[in-house]
Amino acid sequence: MKYFLIYNPASRQGKSKKDFDKIITILKNKGINFDYSITNQKDEAISLAKQASKDYEVIVAVGGDGTICEVITGIMSRKKPLPKLGVIHIGTSPDFNRFHNIPVKLEQAVDTLLKGKTKKIDIGKISHLDLNKKNTISYFGSSVNVGLGPDIASKSNGRYREYLGDFLGTLFSTLVSLTQYKKSDFKLKVNNKDMFLKNVINITIGKDPYLASGMRIPLEIKSDNGKMYILSITAKSRISLLLNLWRLYFGNILDSSDAKLKYCKNVKLDDNKINPKIEFDGDFRGYLPATIEILPSALGVVVHET
Repeated sequence: MKYFLIYNPASRQGKSKKDFDKIITILKNKGINFDYSITNQKDEAISLAKQASKDYEVIVAVGGDGTICEVITGIMSRKKPLPKLGVIHIGTSPDFNRFHNIPVKLEQAVDTLLKGKTKKIDIGKISHLDLNKKNTISYFGSSVNVGLGPDIASKSNGRYREYLGDFLGTLFSTLVSLTQYKKSDFKLKVNNKDMFLKNVINITIGKDPYLASGMRIPLEIKSDNGKMYILSITAKSRISLLLNLWRLYFGNILDSSDAKLKYCKNVKLDDNKINPKIEFDGDFRGYLPATIEILPSALGVVVHET
């Protein structure tokens, strides 16, 4: 088996170098056939993964959920047959790993990678405007957010997590974003049927029940069942949302009348003048309009044996 590692040195606010050095040492001591590359800028992992997919059997994302997302996009941009995705998580909130049963402790993560048990999982595909407002196609493993989500991600990935840590940094980012957020109405299609949502705080579309830093949604969903969910959260006031925020951490947000859940296979979001930003898998990545669909069992991922 031939491995190619893609390491993001910006993971965990630049504090992950010791972890990466340890990973390299472990692989060398085990006599593993591998190469690696270190990213120098945002989205570079996409081109690295796309290029490496020609010559390597397993492409390993070494970073956080944002790095995993970029590696997935690079792999999925290739024609079949596709290499497998491996993950060694050294970022902040390991949402992808939680969902797919991939250990986060380094020794266990490397051991899982080398044992090579593969599971086919669903992957999300999103057509949208990139940061330069040009049409592009990306792929994701966890979820897409419009509304409040992009602002939370931008603040969390800035100074808040660096100084406060994952949980408190994300919570504080959420509270600060709420004070600045302007509610808006969204026009969309879900499973090709028109939908109109008023007073939107956030819309989440995805596979992963884990959102960020302990937030989660109670879902009847599997990694390979060919469907995704759309969760809309609306509120007439910020006070109403603040009173229900704790439900995201305890996994019972659906007990709130402001939260609505639906399962689907495709979603189309119209442009929104007030809240046009899109975030997926932890990073602000572009703008509306967007079309999102699920690709059933599209990618093999190396997971932990159970």
